[in-house]
Amino acid sequence: MMWITNAEKAKGTYEILIKFNDGKNAIVDLKNTIENDHRPIIRSLLDVNTFNSFIVANDTVCWKNGVDFAPEYLYEIGNSDFFVKK
Repeated sequence: MMWITNAEKAKGTYEILIKFNDGKNAIVDLKNTIENDHRPIIRSLLDVNTFNSFIVANDTVCWKNGVDFAPEYLYEIGNSDFFVKK
């Protein structure tokens, strides 16, 4: 089972630096995910202030409006060039 142990804002607008329970870190860019989803609840994350208000809860990254993404999905789309085993 995959889960997220820590997440913090990365350099890019819709990027999050995520640490996974297997010890790997990845920069996850959610820009395409948000822009290509037409549901208003997801599109609300286009507001940078809303996007930056993420927290780690229930083993994943989530927002106050109820949006969250499966840790496995975030792991899959994470920048594999950045993966670092600590």
